[in-house]
Amino acid sequence: MTNILPGMKKLFGGTAHTRFIAVASAFTCLAAVATSASAAQLKEARVTQVVNDVKLLAGQAAPRPAAVSDPVRPGTAVRTGTESRSELTFTDLTITRLGANTIFSFNEGTREMNLINGAILFQLPKGSGGATIKTA
Repeated sequence: MTNILPGMKKLFGGTAHTRFIAVASAFTCLAAVATSASAAQLKEARVTQVVNDVKLLAGQAAPRPAAVSDPVRPGTAVRTGTESRSELTFTDLTITRLGANTIFSFNEGTREMNLINGAILFQLPKGSGGATIKTA
């Protein structure tokens, strides 16, 4: 068999076992990079359910009622009232359900969630890298 890339044998060693370890290591590194990339996708969510009193709190603006399909971006909090609930779906298909009397926000490019008050339930896609919830 002709060696197409003569430098590869020197780079990866001469035995099949050594080459296997080198290739497996390369795939492991690629998988880690892919996981990191998917974990950085929390840039926006959409409101997918509104029950009763749900408001969006954007920066210094006055709270406004949330509606299905409204975008929720970093810097915007979602607040549910008494006997109210909401659901948000992120671009990576992470689903976040907010219970009554909840104030929730997230940080862009991370999987950091901020729970100021109330209760939330997450459904994370497999391989998403998990999430961190910061409470007040």
